[in-house]
Amino acid sequence: MSDVELFDFLKSLERLRAAVDARVARAMARLAALRPPEYVADELAAELRWTPTFAANRVDAAVELVESMPATLAALAAGRIDWVRATTIVDRTKVLDPEARRLVEAEILPYAATRTVKLMREKLAREITKADPDGAVERHQRRVADTSVDFWPDEDGMATMQVYGPAETIRPIFDALDQCARGARAAGAKTRLGMLRLDALAGITMGGQLQKRVTEVRVTVPASSLAGMSTAPGELHGYGPITNDVLHKLTEGENVFWRRIVTDPMTGAVLDVGRRRRHTTAIGDFVKARDRRCVFPGCGRPAESCQVDHNTDYAKGGTTAVTNLGALCPHHNLLKLEGGWSLEQPTPGCFVWTSPTGATFVVTPESLTG
Repeated sequence: MSDVELFDFLKSLERLRAAVDARVARAMARLAALRPPEYVADELAAELRWTPTFAANRVDAAVELVESMPATLAALAAGRIDWVRATTIVDRTKVLDPEARRLVEAEILPYAATRTVKLMREKLAREITKADPDGAVERHQRRVADTSVDFWPDEDGMATMQVYGPAETIRPIFDALDQCARGARAAGAKTRLGMLRLDALAGITMGGQLQKRVTEVRVTVPASSLAGMSTAPGELHGYGPITNDVLHKLTEGENVFWRRIVTDPMTGAVLDVGRRRRHTTAIGDFVKARDRRCVFPGCGRPAESCQVDHNTDYAKGGTTAVTNLGALCPHHNLLKLEGGWSLEQPTPGCFVWTSPTGATFVVTPESLTG
């Protein structure tokens, strides 16, 4: 097979896998109707050599798809989405009442068919928050009560520490550590960034000398929410959707600069990127706010840690304007320069990539709030 034929073959196999998963779901739901619900997973686990927990999760998802979310099951059977996307939609929408669940399902399915799982999850979180803003606030408050810092010993003299808490608290902490690590890297350190972040954390907690840094955290908010006219969710950059209630609680700390990005509530277009403390160009601010992440298909690296790069190289006549600039992580910037891929931006924020086989991939602008 040629490379083009192999890609087509792999896509057809994935569609076939999705169709088989849909048939499996229907069979499991039927089996669940024929057996006592408390024992069907155990019997299935014995027959298929699964663990009872794994079997129970599969049966629960199958019953939900067949009985409550037939549109999602149909999309799975047609190969438009896969099992991971289907079960994510099922699991995340359980918190909604049936009518709201159907509305969110109808909104998310076309999106899920053309986006990565990560982007779909972000969109799904926004839609759930919009459909049930009061419930979103209540769920967030319940989760805050589970805030914790935990420790587990590991093999070979290593250990793991997990920090779990509100995103509006955790994200600035990580960004501060990341800035210290990248500063050390710029000064010549060869160590991996993850280790440099740990060095910075150790410096803070164990009394080491650590240069004070100002950390900028970007928060996107619809203009209507800012004016108190809407409960539409906003977004904490590098994390995802947050409730309107959290948006109004965010304040500027001693070493954290909260930067507000205002969007049009109807289109999601950037209206204002505010002022910055650290020197940068207005064009760079705009491009990063617009693109949100690396513009290569499926790349989730936040735009804040990407390069603002020319689509058509400056040396080849490309202009230094927002219509010829995009956020690219270092890897995908090199892919464009050395990997045989080409990139165009026919309209602002819309990127068309062409692979070495001639296949095209379109990355359309993501609404910041929709």
